[in-house]
Amino acid sequence: MEKDQTLKNAMNEWAHVTQDPEMLMTYEVNQEFQVDETLTLKKAEKQGGKRAIKRVALRMLQKGMDNQTISELTELTEEEIEQIRK
Repeated sequence: MEKDQTLKNAMNEWAHVTQDPEMLMTYEVNQEFQVDETLTLKKAEKQGGKRAIKRVALRMLQKGMDNQTISELTELTEEEIEQIRK
């Protein structure tokens, strides 16, 4: 029942927004901003995860592990591991 009221409210709001060109443009800009922000956050999370994996790989190198084992465990390429080694 509550979902029906929420949907009805959303539909009424959408009808109101689409009747006002300025409000519609504001809505569209806001939607684009939210999509951009979400993509930016996902990219940052991915980069942060990659940095964390590289830090772990560095510790593995410091413990004397070989590139192939590190590659298997971290999913880094052997080239990436060699860059970390330097």
